[in-house]
Amino acid sequence: MTNIPYSQAKSLIKEGDVLLFQGKGMLSWLIKRYGSGVHSHVGIAHWDGKHLQCVEFREFKGGRSISLKSQVDENLADIDVFRAAKTIEYDDIKYELTEVVTSKISSILILLTGLPYGWKNIWKLVKHYTPLLRLAPQNMKDDDPTKVFVCSTAVAYAYRMAYVDPVPYLADTAVAPADLARSALFKYQFTIEKD
Repeated sequence: MTNIPYSQAKSLIKEGDVLLFQGKGMLSWLIKRYGSGVHSHVGIAHWDGKHLQCVEFREFKGGRSISLKSQVDENLADIDVFRAAKTIEYDDIKYELTEVVTSKISSILILLTGLPYGWKNIWKLVKHYTPLLRLAPQNMKDDDPTKVFVCSTAVAYAYRMAYVDPVPYLADTAVAPADLARSALFKYQFTIEKD
């Protein structure tokens, strides 16, 4: 892992980069435990002129766009930056991650800001991991998309709608932050640390 102070990392972050947080609190611990990973929260990097924003869904706050610097300064979490592959090829179909595509990814997520946090979806995820309840039918396809979002489901939705599905064979509503970190679509770049 490469740690870079925010003042130097800022210029390396691109539109649409995935920001994966390694939270430290009890809720973060639960998310990491049930997601079988080290990340508890996720957002997308968005450049608003010269201002670098984190577009995210936060519990008790909902969808919002907030200064990434404030996230770095106020959070006790390491923030890992992941970037999507520039080109994806399936047989004779080629997808390219252009500036237009990354702008569309951010725009989709920005359009979701203002929506409330999707607690209903959290209970679906809890059901997915609860013994016996997980035997009930699960939606494993994206043929019934939700309008109820949490951080990871919103990022998966934005990428699927604008580029490619980051976690194939798993519905957006079932995607956890750790699933995005393990996705073959994204590659770790560096970890942002406080100045």
